[in-house]
Amino acid sequence: MQSTQNPTMPGSVRAARAIMCVQLLVTMLLNVVLFLPLAINGILLPNFFYGIGASALIGLLIIVMRTRRRWVRWAGGAVELALVANAIVGLSGGLSVGAFAGLALAVAVIALLLTSSSTAWFMGVR
Repeated sequence: MQSTQNPTMPGSVRAARAIMCVQLLVTMLLNVVLFLPLAINGILLPNFFYGIGASALIGLLIIVMRTRRRWVRWAGGAVELALVANAIVGLSGGLSVGAFAGLALAVAVIALLLTSSSTAWFMGVR
């Protein structure tokens, strides 16, 4: 039986959501400013579709994070691991502030989702 109370989201989960909001905004901005003009001309289409997919997944996770479902935590970790891999590939081509910032944000979200308070939050509902 579930409680009718709506417990307060722990700080670690709120911080992870805030970072994911930053990731979403930056990904959408990059997609519109950098990749859309190129995609219209048929250049860098994979990057454009990667940006759309990443934005959609991050946005979905931000929205459903309040449901406290276990799968949301693990899906968030999986999406962030993909972003880590993407940032590492970006860094392998040469050091860049954008790739390093992307790596740092993704690692921060993973660390926040693995805290004990996040675990307790997402284990509250089955």
